[in-house]
Amino acid sequence: MTSADFGVDPTTASSPERYVMLLRRVRDQSGLAYREIARRAQRTGDVLPASTLATMLGRSTLPRRDLVSALLRACGVPDDRVTAWLAVWGQLAAARTAAKPAAATPRRSPRRPGQTPAGRSARIGEASGSVAPGAEEVGPASHTEGSTALRLVPAGGDTRPAGPQRERAAGAGGARNRAVLRGLPRPTADDAPPVDDGPDGPVPYQLPPAPPLMVGRSAEIGRLLASAEADAAVCLVEGAGGVGKSALALHVAHQIAGRYPGGCLYTDLRGAAAGITAAEPADVLGRFLRALGVPAVPASLEEASALLRTWTAERGVLVVLDNAASAAQVRPLLASGPGCTTIITSRWMLPDLDTTSRIRLQPLSDDAAFALLSGLTGIERVQAEPAAAAAVVRRCGGLPLALRIVGARAAARPDASLTGLAERVDDEGLRLDVLELGDLSVRASLHLGYQAFADAPQNDRRQAAGIFRLAALPNWTHFTPYGCAALADLPVTAVERALDALADAHLVESAGGDRYQFHDIVRLYAREQAHTVDDPADREEALRGLTAWLLATTTHAARLLYSQDTFGIGEPPAPARPRPPLGDSTDAWAWFDREHTNLLLIARQQAAAGRTLTEVSDLALVAAKFLDYAGHIAEQQQFGQLAVTAASRIGYRSGEASGLNIVAVSLLRQGQLDEALPLLERCLAVQRELGDRSGEAAILNNLGNALRDHGDLTGALHHLQAALVIRRELGQRHREASALDNLALVYRALGDYSRAVTCHEAGLAVGDGGTDPLREAQALVNFAETLLACGEHRAAIVRAGESLEICRRYEHQRGAGLALQVLGDAHAGLGHRAAARRHWRQALARLDGLDPQASARLRAVLEADRESPA
Repeated sequence: MTSADFGVDPTTASSPERYVMLLRRVRDQSGLAYREIARRAQRTGDVLPASTLATMLGRSTLPRRDLVSALLRACGVPDDRVTAWLAVWGQLAAARTAAKPAAATPRRSPRRPGQTPAGRSARIGEASGSVAPGAEEVGPASHTEGSTALRLVPAGGDTRPAGPQRERAAGAGGARNRAVLRGLPRPTADDAPPVDDGPDGPVPYQLPPAPPLMVGRSAEIGRLLASAEADAAVCLVEGAGGVGKSALALHVAHQIAGRYPGGCLYTDLRGAAAGITAAEPADVLGRFLRALGVPAVPASLEEASALLRTWTAERGVLVVLDNAASAAQVRPLLASGPGCTTIITSRWMLPDLDTTSRIRLQPLSDDAAFALLSGLTGIERVQAEPAAAAAVVRRCGGLPLALRIVGARAAARPDASLTGLAERVDDEGLRLDVLELGDLSVRASLHLGYQAFADAPQNDRRQAAGIFRLAALPNWTHFTPYGCAALADLPVTAVERALDALADAHLVESAGGDRYQFHDIVRLYAREQAHTVDDPADREEALRGLTAWLLATTTHAARLLYSQDTFGIGEPPAPARPRPPLGDSTDAWAWFDREHTNLLLIARQQAAAGRTLTEVSDLALVAAKFLDYAGHIAEQQQFGQLAVTAASRIGYRSGEASGLNIVAVSLLRQGQLDEALPLLERCLAVQRELGDRSGEAAILNNLGNALRDHGDLTGALHHLQAALVIRRELGQRHREASALDNLALVYRALGDYSRAVTCHEAGLAVGDGGTDPLREAQALVNFAETLLACGEHRAAIVRAGESLEICRRYEHQRGAGLALQVLGDAHAGLGHRAAARRHWRQALARLDGLDPQASARLRAVLEADRESPA
């Protein structure tokens, strides 16, 4: 066995059926269409019409020897391997001849529907003259000759004329048909081809042309090919409009068509056709039965469906049902014979349809989309303007339909620059217009799915259309039933049903858990519909309701995490819709972790529009502590700037000062002390002017940290001690713990380890109520670093381990990374190099991208350890 025949070993064939299956596998692996194989065979002097090939590979009997050699040569199999295949053919032919009695009576097949007593050979003789027994190339029966309404081919595609013309054609090619390969064994008397019974009646081949270009679908093609091998296979290909379902189904159908001696049936069920009613199953059944040669079609849907199953059961038929609208439309059209396969495409999930396999088609990867665009426009143009091509690919979102349209536009203007086309596709206001050409339209494709909801008689379907429109208005990355309920002012249960229905139609996509998201192009279409259908005041009210709900839910989550904090805001009004079920601090941290980017995006959207500015400012103040702990420093800075902008526009001075504090802290985290210090001094002046003692203490605390990092340890002690006094006066014990922890870091920098340890222990004792576990985790890791400085490595391991346990419980990546870093340092101090390296690597995996300074230090330490002698 060699790779020359695609890893297929003919010596494993113990029967004609197995031999044909192996030949079919060679053909499948070659990737060549029947007509291409026929053309290649002609170039090498062989005669192998596409129809003959389809018939040969669709039967279980041993094919003619010359047809086997012609197929293998056309597929590129070398002569030595062809010799091996023909040797096996000779063994199978000899075995069959030996098994037949000398004077055996010819076997008569059971009659099939429509078969005459004279049998298949008699009808063939009447229609096309004398035909040698066992010949593969037979003409259609006389009653189908000359039909223009239906393309009838004998088991796969030969449309040559019958009668005298056919005999002349056969005579012209007879010499080549009987030729053998030069250097290959000549056939013997035992090599007589076996008699082969074929299907009765006309053999339809209704498949539309296969797509000329198919890229990025090898996994899906493999799955569909494998699924089609099952008896009575029912394979569903589902996906959004424009994702390439029909192209995939036809590509595979053309590859496997030769396996089905009864032919190929195809119909567009019009479940995704603009302005056209979906096809009625009874009408489709009538067309299928007439194509199969049924003399009379029953009027009853049930009888017609049963008759289809009867006529296809023994023949082996491939049925392709494109663009199905529902399971009810499909069920009567399923062929259930063991040798039959049905391939269905639908933009609906059809969960109530029994299938043997389901293949969900996703948008193409960037690489595959780039390859498709290159194939459509020409690789030279793509290579000449790679940035423009990449922009087009990105904005088409992996939708083959969108790429086909853009590719067609580019091909129609070979002299035009791709950059201009990329700029138009990049413009959200123009993109859907650009993605429309002739009868190809992304907008029209999406409208079909939306229309099924917007124009439905059922109220819940129309309600789903409204949610589809409104959910596209916020600039969020994903959304939940709770958020959409606040947006649409509907019960959560009703929204859950609507989102499930929209997901079944592939208008929204599941993002895991209870979250959903839009494809970028679908979002543009949905937002376009919202601006067309919904009143501007209603759209604004929806976004206002969502922002209020987000503030209330964020505040609830923050108070589960930091129960004694007020965040400098009043109590937000309870939202009209229920919050997601957040039972404890772990739930709250997970909610922040999922939603923090959405909070920023929606706050930015509202601030840009000048809406809900108080809520935007308060949202920043509430989210800031999570962002700081989690290490999302860039988002923290952006949120602080939004708070400053929103608060200043409405004269909210306290909110403006708090926003400046958030910005300053983010600058401190980035080491930009010279920029942070003036902002903190400005905030301190405003808080003192407003008489906000709690706010004053917060700024003093942050100023102390900034001065410590700046090297002014005396100034740092002064500000931190002042903050500690105010917090003790106000009875803010949890904040007193934070001030003590920061004082300990100043004493450590001064080399006064005794006072540093005392402050650490006092701070942990004050904050021992568990009201802020993540602050406690930070205090523990700070304490561990002080113990390291004292040379107390084992005590440091204990404290860092306690911090790591808390951070792991909350999935707090930055905190866990800092604790692991200290554990690595402590083990290194004890001489445990392997343990140190393990902890440092784990720390870097968590801190990379969250804490640039710590990540840089860890890389340096790991590199130095790698280079140091063992």
